[in-house]
Amino acid sequence: AAGRDGPDGRLPRLEALLLMQCARLTDDGLAALHGCACLRRLNLAMCTGVTERGVAALIDALPALDDLELAGCSRVRLDVPALSAKFERFVELSEDADGLDAVQG
Repeated sequence: AAGRDGPDGRLPRLEALLLMQCARLTDDGLAALHGCACLRRLNLAMCTGVTERGVAALIDALPALDDLELAGCSRVRLDVPALSAKFERFVELSEDADGLDAVQG
């Protein structure tokens, strides 16, 4: 439906997206969400194919994002100095043996 989607097929009015346990989701897949300017809530729990670089790029592209769940995303690490500042606005941080447990606003 061209009237609801953007001209490139993206969903600019999408506000929430739950992608839990999408193990094949990669940073390239996250890049497809960059056009979702209204996205405020994103759940990527157990999406083991994404990295902190893909998530950081997503945070840059989506300024409205204020609720981000990364439980079990073992390839997302906050200890990369150049990227840690990007995650600061997501205040609830905890880590378990599998990697980042939660990043939420």
